Amino acid sequence: MPQHVREIIMKKYFQKGFLKADSGNAAIESVFIIPFLCILYFGMEDLTSLILYNKKLTDVSLAVSDSVAQYKNSITRAQVTDIENTIALIMPSGLVNSVQVDVYDYYLNGAAVTKRWSTKSPSGAACTAPNTSNYANMMGPGNDVIVAVTCMTYTPWVLSFGSSQSMLGANSFVLSQGLAAVPYQSKVVSCVTTAGGNTLCNE
Repeated sequence: MPQHVREIIMKKYFQKGFLKADSGNAAIESVFIIPFLCILYFGMEDLTSLILYNKKLTDVSLAVSDSVAQYKNSITRAQVTDIENTIALIMPSGLVNSVQVDVYDYYLNGAAVTKRWSTKSPSGAACTAPNTSNYANMMGPGNDVIVAVTCMTYTPWVLSFGSSQSMLGANSFVLSQGLAAVPYQSKVVSCVTTAGGNTLCNE
């Protein structure tokens, strides 16, 4: 085959075909799509964990407030600590030490909702005190309300990847759930530091 014919064929078929080739499209698309799919997948994992942890924090608050409310007249600090150990029975074992449960007792001082006593569990960071604006509706004359507030710091996997922070300015945030209960057997349940004592818990 003459040389000039060979050159015409090369130009007509091979060079033109190369310019129209699309065999690399899938690889290029994958570069853009796979990171998005990973973020979507782990974001769904984080959302599922968030819902689960919120439910478990609610369960802890319910168990603690209800258990303290069942005591008659008084409860010791050691007994409150035993009840706060409900954390280990409800939360996943890897999160037990990062969960805090605080217990409060409120009463009506005239028309003002006032704290009578409080305790804090030994692990985790202190929770934010509950909003008491609606507790007056739960109280009769001389009737206290027991409130348990459970909290933990939650770090989503998506936000913890790398060192970047989220749009909120942080890569972790606090989950908190609080529940109130009215004492069952008496109007007031006082927490005392030692059995038979009269020094109220105040932490």
